[in-house]
Amino acid sequence: MKQMNRTRSILAAALLVGTAGLAVVQPLSSGASSAAEPTVPPKVCEMTRTGEYPRARPEEVGLDPALVAKAAAYWTSTGSETVKIFKNGCLVKEGGLDKVFDRIPRLNWSQTKTITALVAGVAQYHGLIEVDDPIGRYLPDDLGDEVHRSVKIRHVLNMTTGYRMNWVRGLNLVADHSRVRGILAADQVHPPGTYYHYDQDTPSLVNYVVQRAIWEKVDPDLDLQDWLQRELFDKLGIPKSAYFWQRDRSGTTLGYSQLFLRPLEFGRFGELMRTGGTYQGVRLIGEEFMRGLTRGAVNDAGESVNCGYGYLVWRNGCRPDEHQVNISLFGRSEITPTGPWIASAPRDMYYSWGLHGQHIFVIPSLDMVVTRSGEVPPDALPGVVRLDPDAVVSGAQKGGYFRFFRILMNSVEAMPADVDIAQPTGPYRWTPSLDVDLKDFVHPDAILGSYLGLGKEAPIGCTVLACKDEPNDGLKWVLDVPRVVPGIVGLDRRPNG
Repeated sequence: MKQMNRTRSILAAALLVGTAGLAVVQPLSSGASSAAEPTVPPKVCEMTRTGEYPRARPEEVGLDPALVAKAAAYWTSTGSETVKIFKNGCLVKEGGLDKVFDRIPRLNWSQTKTITALVAGVAQYHGLIEVDDPIGRYLPDDLGDEVHRSVKIRHVLNMTTGYRMNWVRGLNLVADHSRVRGILAADQVHPPGTYYHYDQDTPSLVNYVVQRAIWEKVDPDLDLQDWLQRELFDKLGIPKSAYFWQRDRSGTTLGYSQLFLRPLEFGRFGELMRTGGTYQGVRLIGEEFMRGLTRGAVNDAGESVNCGYGYLVWRNGCRPDEHQVNISLFGRSEITPTGPWIASAPRDMYYSWGLHGQHIFVIPSLDMVVTRSGEVPPDALPGVVRLDPDAVVSGAQKGGYFRFFRILMNSVEAMPADVDIAQPTGPYRWTPSLDVDLKDFVHPDAILGSYLGLGKEAPIGCTVLACKDEPNDGLKWVLDVPRVVPGIVGLDRRPNG
């Protein structure tokens, strides 16, 4: 009897242990039981001015480590010099070549435009400008006629000035007299605010207006770049050794391109945008400006002019009832039907676009930022394979972008229900474009005007030697170049703001 009772006790104990074991194992395969198991909240990081990027493992922020690694490796293998993926303010993955290229200031190309938009945002937050002010409020009295001067700063930020484009002047990278005085000499072919046309001249109007506002309201001897270092770069923890920024010959800091900034800093601007204009808990740009930055271009009545472009940033959120225009050097065209530029990415994503793939992507709905740099765009190889003539040069995001964001979005382990992705599954759809419109390149005296300051296309008040009432210190930036050496070798220190 004792033996039988002992046997029963052993069996009962074994059954109890087995049941307990089953209760432990069960949540791994049963959603019903997992609700009772305490969950660990995703890690959240705070970037600081003086520190480098805080880090987290992908799994700590709800991302699949293998797929995150696959996304970064894909872009590294298709021409990226640097790739960084951030979630919740944490750096979760870098590309294989980041340590080689991170600290070398590189030409940001048209990503400079987005930084220029942020310049305007900081200036508005300080009360120096208002985006609905006409630019004439800040121009010299004798510069530009009434219609040209009536263009609002917002129109410049949205590229809806209505000025006639001149790509001969726009692509002049070596002998700028004055971008501002050149564009104010252009014909006004559309009412301001009503017609979108991508260009390379008007963004410099933003920096010119902010510079003159600084002279008027802050200090008549303070240079725009010195003010920016104090009010923007220092507060992001970006030292002077991280960049230099070219000017045209009149002395205006260029707004369309020619910022040389090391890729290591891209994420700081991304964080500023992700958090709606704050950095390390300090507001640098107002909420109203950030709403304008991320809203598509509209006319003064609030009607869509280009849903795919905000304040010098690209927007991924076009809807069928909006108006969409391509962003191309070679031919402006209306896009029908409208749709996201990158169908595998969330519609609320917005981003910078620099030639060859200089990018800061911001995805608010996922608290994600992705940065990329390189001289070979991700689309180059897929474009060659598909014989796509405009994959590289005409401002269209093609297969290299689609595939990266498909992999990255698949890495999100619990995709929120409100994240809207136009094409979460299915193949990349490719439509080649051979559109070329030469009218923006054909100007009777464009070369003489742009390079020698002669004829109708000449910048107002400029000769081949100088421009009237301007600093004419356009080579000043050359003296800034040596300061990046300590930054390249890692001997600089981040400012405390």
